[in-house]
Amino acid sequence: MDNPEQTVTGATVTALHTGAVRRQHWDGREFETGAEKTPCGGRVFLSGTGFIGDEQGDLTNHGGPDKAVCCYPAENYDAWQREGRDLHAGAFSENLTLRGATEGLVALGDVFQVGTAIVQVTQPRTPCNTLSRRWSDWELPREMERTARTGFYLRVLREGHVTVGDAFEFVSRPSGAVPVADVVRIMAAGVADRDALRGLTRAPEFPERWRRQILRRLGEDTLL
Repeated sequence: MDNPEQTVTGATVTALHTGAVRRQHWDGREFETGAEKTPCGGRVFLSGTGFIGDEQGDLTNHGGPDKAVCCYPAENYDAWQREGRDLHAGAFSENLTLRGATEGLVALGDVFQVGTAIVQVTQPRTPCNTLSRRWSDWELPREMERTARTGFYLRVLREGHVTVGDAFEFVSRPSGAVPVADVVRIMAAGVADRDALRGLTRAPEFPERWRRQILRRLGEDTLL
């Protein structure tokens, strides 16, 4: 497990993207999606449900207060490019591209100030088929999970304005918090590591829906 005492220092916003829902024709399928986002210049207002001008086509799996902002580390792009994938900021449909805030350093429940807003990490981003279709790469979601390069979501504790170049400044972490990368690895391993899965169900800010799924998987849903 990554060192839970490590925290983010010196992180910054290197790109900010928003996007309206549009009809796309990707990988032989036509659908409505807000996955193709464009860079924003100047300050953008971050409300309790996300950046002004940002939309999601699939409101069942995306958006809402606990997924108000999608973040992706710039360091991950460096790694993808070294491995031969020509992916750049915005390729994973994130709102904020961050340098210095990787999944191994950021934990569920961490609170940050970015611009004049206060935000909190809620959960890893779950890779979806929209990314596969966008880049015609059906192995990409699996590779995101294998490498724990998933990115993560934020809820908004205090609304405010954000722009490129703002610090992503660590404020606080709950006791017992688990790094995002560890959450991804443990859930991907499944019942092969039952003790680690049980530990996640007790971790602060671990999503209740995921907790219930894990307990059912372990056959311990009587604890629900």
